[in-house]
Amino acid sequence: MSTVIAAALADVRAQVWAAQVAVVRAGAATWTGGAADAAAVHRQEVLTDLRRCLDALDAADRLAEVARRAEQQCLPPRPLVHAGVAAWA
Repeated sequence: MSTVIAAALADVRAQVWAAQVAVVRAGAATWTGGAADAAAVHRQEVLTDLRRCLDALDAADRLAEVARRAEQQCLPPRPLVHAGVAAWA
């Protein structure tokens, strides 16, 4: 289960990174006057929000790692095998 969560978090992280790139590239658009100021402010707000998303994803990654470790502790032990024969055989 934790591997599915980790994969989903990686997908979301990739989307956030792509959004950051798009916002930065949008900054290359030419605006004038008040529109330029408003666009710059909006870009900074969006970039700040995206950074917060990445911070939240970092926290989720840490939580997923804790869940992965807990999941491993819940797995039944593997049988001992000596020279192809189970130890209890």
